[in-house]
Amino acid sequence: MHGGPREMTCPVGGERFSIWQPTMYSTYGERPDGKPYGYLPFPFPVSECPSNRLIAFDSFSPDEVAKLAGIIDTVEYTRLTTTETTYYRAWWLAERLGRPPQDSLGLLLSAIWQVTPDVSEGSTADRDAEQRRRYQEVFVAEVRRLPAATPAKDRFWLEARAANAARQLGRFGDAEALRKTAEASLSRLPEKKGWDAYLTKLKRVIARRDTGVEPLDMIPQQEADIACAFRPPSNAFDRAFCARPETAARVADMRKSR
Repeated sequence: MHGGPREMTCPVGGERFSIWQPTMYSTYGERPDGKPYGYLPFPFPVSECPSNRLIAFDSFSPDEVAKLAGIIDTVEYTRLTTTETTYYRAWWLAERLGRPPQDSLGLLLSAIWQVTPDVSEGSTADRDAEQRRRYQEVFVAEVRRLPAATPAKDRFWLEARAANAARQLGRFGDAEALRKTAEASLSRLPEKKGWDAYLTKLKRVIARRDTGVEPLDMIPQQEADIACAFRPPSNAFDRAFCARPETAARVADMRKSR
């Protein structure tokens, strides 16, 4: 109903293989790091050739295919196949192909999702904390050195996500500086598309020095209610948030139905 196997041909070597691909899905909001909430796991699987481990994250020109053949046949790439996620390797390859940062950094953001637990779903395991921290540090550094020619429509959302990554890293001064930079970039655009509200909420979360993956006031009501119902509040803000009459009433109903 929501997806199935799709036949693929590896751009380098021509190997045939299949990968699961979504056909239909819906979402209902997102985490501060951009990962959507929905009924399928995000990020979706990215194509990886079984034999040579190439991440076929996009269509490639003949020149890019020739370049990729050399890149994946290196000791460095072989090492990455044993230590890094598929989306991190996709970002790494995109960088070496010279793809625009607004495209390649979207892949790195998905790599961060791959190593971040879904806290609101009850996951307590955080085996990838160090890897996530490393990915976030790379993401922040790359956004800070965006070329001056990067269009404002791409720059602002990268700066906003970098501000959130810096917040999760506990670098609150950097987070607020990036958030203000994102506000300045956004101010030059005619359509805000809800990003002004995101940046306002992020300001409050930074100000209270919250490093959480899913601050209750930055996630959909449904997810916040689930967290209040089945995850003990860990700080004063969460306790006050969950104790609000309207939230407490929904939480009580939710607990009764379980």
